[in-house]
Amino acid sequence: MTKDDGKILVIDDDKDILTSVKMFLDEHFSIVHTESEPSNLMELLSTKSFDVVLLDMNFKKGEMDGQEGIHRLQEILKAKPDIIVILMTAFGDIELA
Repeated sequence: MTKDDGKILVIDDDKDILTSVKMFLDEHFSIVHTESEPSNLMELLSTKSFDVVLLDMNFKKGEMDGQEGIHRLQEILKAKPDIIVILMTAFGDIELA
């Protein structure tokens, strides 16, 4: 199986999630960059090229409303309007997600 030339950025505060996602995506894509600090997001986007961003919706412990993820999404789309962003959440409740 050949790898896709895609470049993916994964942002999540859970390092176990980052490790798992990277292990899976590394088999399929040429570049998979993981980041646990959402504050580094805009610098990464300004210095590197990505095709897709996988973005967690909640970064602070106890937060469940997804507002930080929505805020980060708005920042991303303002800087890179054509980039594909996929929002992720650990919460299985459909209404909450």
